[in-house]
Amino acid sequence: FFFNDTATTEIYTEQIVGSVRCVQETDGASQPFGKDSLSLENLKYLTAEQALEDLAYFMKWVHETPEFNVNQGSRWITIGGSYPGALSAWFRYKYPHLTVGALSSSGVVEPIIDFRKFDEQVRISALKSGEWCFQAIKEISAKVEDTLLHDQQGSVDLRKQFNAHGLTNTEFLWFFADIFVELIQYGHRRELCEAIKTNNHAERLDWLSKNYDRVVGPTDYGTYFLANETYVQEKNSRQWMYQQCSQFGWMQTAPYEEAISARSKLIDLDFFRKVCKQAYGEGVWPDIEEFNQQFGELKLKATNLVLTNGDEDPWKWAGILQSRSKDIHAYEIQCDDCAHCVDLSTPTEADSWSLTWTRIKIAYYFTLWFNGF
Repeated sequence: FFFNDTATTEIYTEQIVGSVRCVQETDGASQPFGKDSLSLENLKYLTAEQALEDLAYFMKWVHETPEFNVNQGSRWITIGGSYPGALSAWFRYKYPHLTVGALSSSGVVEPIIDFRKFDEQVRISALKSGEWCFQAIKEISAKVEDTLLHDQQGSVDLRKQFNAHGLTNTEFLWFFADIFVELIQYGHRRELCEAIKTNNHAERLDWLSKNYDRVVGPTDYGTYFLANETYVQEKNSRQWMYQQCSQFGWMQTAPYEEAISARSKLIDLDFFRKVCKQAYGEGVWPDIEEFNQQFGELKLKATNLVLTNGDEDPWKWAGILQSRSKDIHAYEIQCDDCAHCVDLSTPTEADSWSLTWTRIKIAYYFTLWFNGF
């Protein structure tokens, strides 16, 4: 197995005899160029293609290292969630001879420049708590934008409250929108909606200011930090944003319809082009047509591949949601707070039947693949 989530070992290794090898891409402690790893010159190696080659080499190295006691006939399965979920699917496509199958949890296999569907799903997910929840998000966001643009002292106080002193107005709006997005994305929709049920704006901001750091950090949204080449082990925002700017897109902009949008209209493609230019220089912008032509996006062709998504996860719109033939099996998991990579979390008695059944099917396919069927 390849895992990028250690909790996954509790789900499958108890059912299937095997060993686990963990690989982490983009933000691990091991840096190929030392203190210069985040220079623009060296970031050019941070691509999906290079990651896949690294994984293939890693397998070769494990086979050739006696301490691992892994023989050449061993069968491998790749497992990943989110971007590593996409890598897991792409690895199965590009190196089918090296594995017997793959699990892609919330795998974002389709690069998209203008990812408006992301925020559309945020609304749909919030509606599971009620229309009032999404309207509260819209109201809070609108008041914050008004404060930033028209109240100088209020703007200073707002930055202080969220420890976001170094962000421009637009960068703050980007950061602030992602507080809601990330809380819903990572399975806290019910908690969020309950917390902002009050009509008191100050109380709403107080809760958000005390809870945002569970999912986001303001420095991840400042171009002053994204442009900084200093390696910090706890941070991967320069690396991740570089991949968005150079290869994948996934720029989360406001939906066209005002009624279904809570994100500021200032967060548009022009804004993201400026972010990419200021952080990485002139000409850094993704060519997704070339990438999609190479890997097939939603028309990805592979065998022995399982893809899973949570029904509340905004990232699912960059993934495969329907099964295709006997070779690609897709499951959209239904549950409350059913979000990003939910099937990779440790099972509990409170799990929905949809989630439990998906895990059962995953284990079933793993067993088939290992037995050579």
